Amino acid sequence: MKTALYGSIGWKHPFGIFQVLEWASQFGWDCVDARGMTVDIPGGPQKQLLAFGYDMLGPRQIRPTARPQLRNRCEKLGIPIICIYCPSPVNLQGELGEQGQQLFREFVDLAAETGVEWIRAINNTTESYSGSSFSSEQAFSRTVVGLQKVGKYASDRGVGILIENNENTTTFSADTLLEMKSAVGDIARIGIAYDAVNAYFQGLDPVAEMEKLSGQIDVLHLKNVKRHTDPTFAYLPRGDASYEWASLAAGDLDWQRLLRLAVQGGFDGPLTFEYVNPFKGMPPDYWTILREPEEAAETESRYLRDLIVSVKG
Repeated sequence: MKTALYGSIGWKHPFGIFQVLEWASQFGWDCVDARGMTVDIPGGPQKQLLAFGYDMLGPRQIRPTARPQLRNRCEKLGIPIICIYCPSPVNLQGELGEQGQQLFREFVDLAAETGVEWIRAINNTTESYSGSSFSSEQAFSRTVVGLQKVGKYASDRGVGILIENNENTTTFSADTLLEMKSAVGDIARIGIAYDAVNAYFQGLDPVAEMEKLSGQIDVLHLKNVKRHTDPTFAYLPRGDASYEWASLAAGDLDWQRLLRLAVQGGFDGPLTFEYVNPFKGMPPDYWTILREPEEAAETESRYLRDLIVSVKG
């Protein structure tokens, strides 16, 4: 197994993705998992800038001559970027839909040119941006069609597409992940990124969800939280509890149990540590309660290395 440092750890650092790479190299991470630039997606400035950070990589923000420089920097440090999250939805209709799918293809090109294995698709919007929202069924089926349209392009360039479980979205559970992967078919290399905390946010049992995905998980996303019955910590994804970000060792989820279960199911892929996720939409003062990112990068690298040894040893 490899450990991956998620790029959002550098989202408020002026050195951005290069700082993420430096921390990864300094503290023994094997690779980096990057966020994609949001300034070109639909939804207006509030949506486009909500999670903006200098760690983001965007095909329209990185000139062609800089792409091999980024790749060379990763090779020099021995820290590859394994994935770029693409925030452009593929399930919109008409001209807006074509624009979204074109942006997705440009992310694929960026990945191919910088040696990145996966593009992680958003797969979650029910917003049509042209009137009433899609129903859940429409959003799901149109996402499948959209992924099929961009999937061959990605496959031809050697880039896989990851789909992830996210609360309140079209792929909110193990069942919907498996259904979407099956529906897209073999037109593209479709992988699954499983986030146990996102299952917890959704009100599902993270262990039961992982059991359903046995043998199907390509990347594990790791973070931890503490659930509270009052709104103190501002993030209320289901409206009935709030969540406090915690270290991997100190939250409600038992990562030793979860990782051992994943390994028993054949998992041997990357472990991506999420220090923070600005896309969740918490208010700005939420982030003042978090650890310093450099401290988290060091502490969680050590924790994950010890965890891997304890589970595989």
